[in-house]
Amino acid sequence: RISNAFGSITSNDATLTVGTAPSIATHPASMNVAVGSNVTLTVQAAGTAPLSYQWLRGGVVLNGLTAQNLTLNELTTNEAGTYSVRVSSPFGTITSNAGILTVGYAPVVQTQPTDRNGTVGANTTFVVNVNGTAPLSYQWQKQMANGSYNDIIGATDSNYTITGVQLADSRAYRLRISNAFGNITSNDATLTVG
Repeated sequence: RISNAFGSITSNDATLTVGTAPSIATHPASMNVAVGSNVTLTVQAAGTAPLSYQWLRGGVVLNGLTAQNLTLNELTTNEAGTYSVRVSSPFGTITSNAGILTVGYAPVVQTQPTDRNGTVGANTTFVVNVNGTAPLSYQWQKQMANGSYNDIIGATDSNYTITGVQLADSRAYRLRISNAFGNITSNDATLTVG
């Protein structure tokens, strides 16, 4: 209310709304995802509603991507990068930490190992050709009498050579390949020793 010698006047009402600024409880996580896969990036935010969201890649606004969760379908390597989200309300704005989305190729066996005949005392080699985003890890496995497979200690290359084969080596062998984007197991290859 304002007054002077010539009169008084009262202003319109003004409402004070008290709230809390946005805060982020869970930031977008870093992930390794295979090409062609789908992925959802999430954020958990708190604060007085309404909250609005704006996703960014490499700090650049992604137009139209304003949901709380960001789903990317059929990923390509072009979508790799750092993703963050800006959360806003009438009481402030905050930007999440960035999660790193790495997109690569899961292992694919191009050439399967083939069955082999070995002579006692000779050497034989199983060969596998694999594609996929490096680094690739290899683990050869040998089939046991009960049908299960055991890892062969030290057999961690794409090819596997058995030196001085013995009759007990007459088994099925396979290679397990893995990287940050997935894993795959080759077909079995049987070694027959005579």
